[in-house]
Amino acid sequence: MSGATLVVFVGGLAAVFLFIVAVLMWQEARSRRYDDGPTYVIEDAVTHVVDHLDPDVAERLGRADVLRILEWEIFYLQGLAQKRRSQPVETVAGGVEGSIDFIAREIAAKNKVTYDSDDIAAVLELEVQYLTSIGAVGERIGEIQEEDDPS
Repeated sequence: MSGATLVVFVGGLAAVFLFIVAVLMWQEARSRRYDDGPTYVIEDAVTHVVDHLDPDVAERLGRADVLRILEWEIFYLQGLAQKRRSQPVETVAGGVEGSIDFIAREIAAKNKVTYDSDDIAAVLELEVQYLTSIGAVGERIGEIQEEDDPS
């Protein structure tokens, strides 16, 4: 094998090697591109709620109480999770009468503690502020319909 042939052969091998490395790096970079979207961190939500509670409600509810309410609310919403796309489920942030009743009932049964419905509603309303701050809540449907309504 002549010297020129050896140089061309080694150069070709090096080019193939660099090409393979470039393809692997491109695939790795492409696979890591994703949008995490909003991330709900329960401890952050609890901190937000506790920091913004009305003083009267804060006298009745401590950090552990707020955590318990938020955990049961998450449990409630998970129970509403859509099982089939043919039957969509609408979930509403901020608590509705059904969710507040469920949370109060479950906490009383499982944790042997009772909370006033208004206190639970206050916690859930502040949770909406947290969800909005992380970008997890869109506009209210009524507001969207009013904007689109030409009358």
